[in-house]
Parts: sequence; C-alpha cells; structure tokens
Amino acid sequence: MADPVTAAIVAALATASATRLGEGLGEGVVSTFRSLYKAVTRRFRSEPEAMEALDDLRLEEDDAEALDVVSMHLERAAHEDPEIGRLLEELRSGVSQVSQEGDGTVVNQIHGDVSGSAKVIQGRDFHGGIHL
Repeated sequence: MADPVTAAIVAALATASATRLGEGLGEGVVSTFRSLYKAVTRRFRSEPEAMEALDDLRLEEDDAEALDVVSMHLERAAHEDPEIGRLLEELRSGVSQVSQEGDGTVVNQIHGDVSGSAKVIQGRDFHGGIHL
C-alpha cells in the first residue's frame, strides 16, 4: 500500500493534473510534476503492465489495486532511473512542505530498512522537555 504522498502523486499522474496534489502549489512543484509526468509516461510506454495499471487508474480513480500497481512501478522506476528518482523525491518534498504549511498536516516518510537495532521516533507539537 502506497503512503499518502505517493498515492497523491500517482493519482495526479493518472489524471495529468498537478492540482490533485493540493492547493497553493508553487511553480517549482508544478514544474517538477510536469517533468515527472513526462518521464514516467515515456518509461511506462515500454512497460505494458505499468501502462495498463495507469490506464485502469485513469478510468477508475478509486481502483486501489491499480493504485498499488502503479505505485510499485513508480518506485521501481525511481530506483532504476536516477532522473525519475530525483524528480519523485523533489516532488515528495514539495508536496509534503505544502501540506505542512497549508493545514498543519505532517507526513512522515521512512525510506530504507527499519529493522534490527534501527529505531524510528515520530512526534509533533512537543511542549516542554523530552527525554529518550
């Protein structure tokens, strides 16, 4: 299952509309979205399964299975293609920042292995001391 920011990006890619990412997007975020849309569309054209899932999502925006398949292909493309990876991370950062500034929503993302001795601590709106 895709995280909320990735799900929003995938939905925006399916509709070819940056406004699906939120209100008040700066020109930089919109420009990054356009570049990512072009790069992903080019790549998915050579991957029939990815293109089919994207088309399914275009036809039915609430198709959770298609959303997951497109998200999986997008993540793989980001790992294999440095340009798509850079654009995706830049867009995630821009969308998260707009979201945080807009309504106080916080999106925490963890990339990598969080197992074994690794620890993740999340919090928001601390008042006073914190002792860990």
